[in-house]
Amino acid sequence: MTPSFIQTTALLLSSSPLPLLAFTPQCRPLHSQTSLFASRTNAPFSPSTVIDPDGPTPSQEPDPFPEVDLDTQPEGQYDEDNHPVPHQPWRRGDTDGCHDPISAPWRLEAESIVSDAVNLVGGKVVDVTWYMAKCVISLDEPSFKNVVSYVDGPEVRIMYPDASDVSGHMFNDPEVGTEDEMFTEEDELLDYEQYDDDTEYEILKANMPQEYDEVTGEELPPREPRSRESRMMEMQEEWESRWLDEARNEKPSDGMFSHPVDTKALSVLSQAITKALSEEIIEEKLQILSRHDIILTSPLDNPCILDSQKEFDAARDLDVYVETRDPWGSNRVLGGKLVDRNAMDVIINQDNTGRMVTIPNSMIHQVLLPSGLAKGSAKMKSDMEEGDDGDEGGVGDVEEEEIFE
Repeated sequence: MTPSFIQTTALLLSSSPLPLLAFTPQCRPLHSQTSLFASRTNAPFSPSTVIDPDGPTPSQEPDPFPEVDLDTQPEGQYDEDNHPVPHQPWRRGDTDGCHDPISAPWRLEAESIVSDAVNLVGGKVVDVTWYMAKCVISLDEPSFKNVVSYVDGPEVRIMYPDASDVSGHMFNDPEVGTEDEMFTEEDELLDYEQYDDDTEYEILKANMPQEYDEVTGEELPPREPRSRESRMMEMQEEWESRWLDEARNEKPSDGMFSHPVDTKALSVLSQAITKALSEEIIEEKLQILSRHDIILTSPLDNPCILDSQKEFDAARDLDVYVETRDPWGSNRVLGGKLVDRNAMDVIINQDNTGRMVTIPNSMIHQVLLPSGLAKGSAKMKSDMEEGDDGDEGGVGDVEEEEIFE
């Protein structure tokens, strides 16, 4: 029988002056009957005594695959004859009544309400121009001095035209593409085309540029493409940051269209307009604020550019040039006689051939009126003569200086 432990005693070391004893620690054999190894390998396991009070687990049955009745889905009720504008089968979707003509009763009543509200506080409305979801109100800026000053309105921020834009536009439809369009790296890889989500991901995954570590110069793992939603959110954040970082100059120091704006009067006018249109009876009947953004601007006063509805109405049957601008860079200039301008489109008789061309307002940058060149030239000449009379040292009196290298 193997002992449970072994203890040995060393002999006295004769070479040492002092007696020393050495002991070995107590050791258990590795394969004794009392070890865990023996009980784990030789002793059988007892059956489990755990009992589920709710009984055995029932078998899981898969949920039935839902069946969709196509006749009950709005997407399945496609009707090729269902379009808001009868003569425009290519325009689909719900316009919420905004495709009504400019002379629609609800538009005329809204214009009357806006004009009365502005006149009530001392201002004057020059014209109202309707778009699909925007109402652009042109105000007479000289009348701002008559606006009451004892009423407070919302904060006003002025958007001035770019000094390099000779057209001097005061309002640009945000839906119109511009030369300063913001595109992401993924848009460039997609060649500015749109695909379904899976195809777009595969194209981006295969074409993501190789990146390198700035310190070691080693190749980094390919970056995961961003989804369309995340790209749009980042672009929106960048636009908002640009807007917040822009300098708020109420009076530009340069530019051919620089002039001061009475923001106090403009605030009072905007409050009067929104208060009049937001009355419960008016909003329930006309639905102006719920369907439109209100834009306040000043008349462009350029005889060569059609900027307001009154100018478009006065230019019917005259030759015009329509300059388009879109995000895809297919900008062009279309010429012909102006047939009509409504909240959705500008219609011209292209090249006077009888071919009617409909151009959506969302793709129009500006509409030029060649017959206004004479008026513009006469006005410019008159302004120059007035400047010469008021200033003896006019444009012609320029001192020459010799330049020595």
